[in-house]
Amino acid sequence: MSVDNGLAVIYDAVLRLKGLKRTGWLERGVRGAESVAAHSYAVALLSMILADIKGLDVEEAVRMALIHDLPEAFIGDLTPGEKERMRDFQEREMGAIMEMAKALPGRASEKLIRTWRRYSEGSSDVARLVRDVDKLEMGLQALSYIRSGYSGAWEIYESALREIRDPELRELLRRLGERQLNTSHVT
Repeated sequence: MSVDNGLAVIYDAVLRLKGLKRTGWLERGVRGAESVAAHSYAVALLSMILADIKGLDVEEAVRMALIHDLPEAFIGDLTPGEKERMRDFQEREMGAIMEMAKALPGRASEKLIRTWRRYSEGSSDVARLVRDVDKLEMGLQALSYIRSGYSGAWEIYESALREIRDPELRELLRRLGERQLNTSHVT
């Protein structure tokens, strides 16, 4: 495939993600809800810093973070419940990645597929970090919305606390929640 075509396909996905608002925030009535692209950028930045601190491969972490929601450009930003009800969700995600990869030249195509597989399987320390940072960022965004008066975001903050597997990152979110909100309601 040509570089021109490959970049056009990837950038089309980027444009879709820039316009795609995060479903969980919309369901909770958040005006001006963040886009999937804004979320992915924040995950990439936090992953870069945390991978550096933990001595992990920063390039791999940033690469994973930047593509972790790329399939949503084609299948949408689904809630956890929607993903559970969709029997072929993982196949659809992989299909979206394969379609984009098909448009890229050899090495770039292979790296996209390989990186996506490692992320989706959580098969490395870097992948596990990025998966946790995805939840960490969601929790931090929830805190921001809570401070802005969207109390429905508590549910998402608490979900992030439950879903982060790394005890240090879970504790970090809890401490940041206490600091940012200065309230005893933070669990």
